[in-house]
Amino acid sequence: MAHWLSAASDEPRAVRALWAQGRTATLSNGRLWDTIEMSLVLSSPTATYLAYRGRHIGPYLLCGTQATAWWLVEPGRGYELADSEHVKVLPPGSPITAPAPGTYKGERLWILPEAPCPWLRLTSPDALRTAVHEAVQTRPGTRRPPRPRAGTPRGPDRNGW
Repeated sequence: MAHWLSAASDEPRAVRALWAQGRTATLSNGRLWDTIEMSLVLSSPTATYLAYRGRHIGPYLLCGTQATAWWLVEPGRGYELADSEHVKVLPPGSPITAPAPGTYKGERLWILPEAPCPWLRLTSPDALRTAVHEAVQTRPGTRRPPRPRAGTPRGPDRNGW
């Protein structure tokens, strides 16, 4: 995972050296992924909806002090979320300060899904856009999230989501 993440920088060896010293390093958006920024308040229910619908959740980065999450989506597809007022699509070349995978540093932590190779499958922009929309709809004062019917298996519905 560290090799794959560090390849998103201008100096992959330097990034891995900083991580080996327990420091954060700067990665660059747009090389291996596009980055979608959203609040932690929105990120948690977004991840819940993705999981509830059986959609793949790829790696994402959290920062508690900034109350922000950065979701990695397929390169060249971040623009698909540009019409959402609830997220920010980072432009190519934007710096992302990150700790080594599996560490907590600089108030940042990678969330790595339980999968054999989570970094090879990033979160789908389509699924993320739908999950963000659903998460926004469940904010206090709006509708409640759907509950599965007794005996109904979880996973994609008739619409494939």
